[in-house]
Amino acid sequence: MTKLNRFIRRYTSIAATIDILRRKELPLLDPQSWDDRNDRYFMSLYKEAQEINGLYALCAATCSETYHHWRVFTAAADGACIEIKRGPLETALSALPGVRFGKIEYLLLDDVEQLGPADRVRLPFIKRAGFKPETEYRIIAETSDAQTPALAVEFPIELINKIYLNPWLPASIADSLTGIFQSIPGCEGLSVSRSHLIDSGRWKRSGDRVVGKKKPPKIKLVKPAATSKAKSKPATKPKPRVKT
Repeated sequence: MTKLNRFIRRYTSIAATIDILRRKELPLLDPQSWDDRNDRYFMSLYKEAQEINGLYALCAATCSETYHHWRVFTAAADGACIEIKRGPLETALSALPGVRFGKIEYLLLDDVEQLGPADRVRLPFIKRAGFKPETEYRIIAETSDAQTPALAVEFPIELINKIYLNPWLPASIADSLTGIFQSIPGCEGLSVSRSHLIDSGRWKRSGDRVVGKKKPPKIKLVKPAATSKAKSKPATKPKPRVKT
């Protein structure tokens, strides 16, 4: 497994991230709430054809962070990205009944028209080619119980490599949220940082080198040196003369 594919990235809200950390559970949702109607339709076809009572899914990305992912899959300044260790996650998921996972296949209309009955099990992992930049990774779960809005899967904190906070978040708030995340039991050593996708110091310094811009001089606060002052004796007033 290449370094890039060692992790999957789940984009979600800050509130949902806190809930995941507190419950130690990963929520899979009812696909009928999705925005892509083609995707929803294929999921419903699969559910009906396989006679499944409950069908749930979670979507993540296999690529490194992009502006597209932050803007589309999070609410800007309310967004967070949970970077999950793919190998250990798949090992844990493999032990669960009714759970499948893998990368999405992106097909053109000409390709999807060639599908047949033997491709029924592929339906939950197929999307139109126009969605290819998402590099989606999907987890689905099938249950014999009736459909509900969500299904929780046990999710040990050890499966998290790092949590990124969205790049629009002020640094001071990012620091406060880091403290909140790390105060949750079991999350004391959790790695949390704010994304620098739209405000990178390294990127800006590279531009400075191109145009020969010099770094501004650093201002140092110098403690004033202690000075020893000689203690002066108070002037003595002349004693008044007494007339006899």
